[in-house]
Amino acid sequence: MGSGPLDGIKVLEFTQILAGPSACAHLADMGAEVIKVEPPGGEPWRVAQEFIPGESKWFHQLNRGKQSLVLKLDEPEAQEIVHRLVPEVDVVVINYRPDVAARLKIDYDSLSALRPDLIYVDNTAFGRQGPWEHRPGYDIVAQAASGLMASEGKVSLEGQPQMIASTALADYATGLAMAWGTCGALFHRERTGEGQYVESTLLQTAMFFQ
Repeated sequence: MGSGPLDGIKVLEFTQILAGPSACAHLADMGAEVIKVEPPGGEPWRVAQEFIPGESKWFHQLNRGKQSLVLKLDEPEAQEIVHRLVPEVDVVVINYRPDVAARLKIDYDSLSALRPDLIYVDNTAFGRQGPWEHRPGYDIVAQAASGLMASEGKVSLEGQPQMIASTALADYATGLAMAWGTCGALFHRERTGEGQYVESTLLQTAMFFQ
């Protein structure tokens, strides 16, 4: 939080692991107030190479500059808290599986009814159309499905393509795309007063690199 081009913008974040958290870290770096919602046990990335229980350098790097809100979102009381917050929020960022948001009543239709000019940024593995729309997916899956892994040219002794291990390419690039899309939607709202539904996918980002 602090000064920057997004000073005064409030973001409510429902994300875990890499792509979504990195997107919201970029928004926080630009001055947005980011409130990250986590389950009572914390998100899984807290225990990735933790240096004390429940804290890891991975988590710190991806969640710098954010505030934290602990909610058990499958409980009606938690959903009520979210619905009270949304009218004061400019942006919602989510990277849950496509079926989860509606079940938890944090989908676009539910939240935009509370704030019509809301910007809702929704990242999935494969998008919301097609035979894979409900499948979960991580960086390594997007690398494989897009052909990015095969095009790298690294293979096992058995001839199988090997993942690009230097960095989570699809995840981090999707985080940049999400932050970029958020800024574009905020600019559009500034000019028109209209909210936006912004969609990104790990597969789309990985295909871009092809």
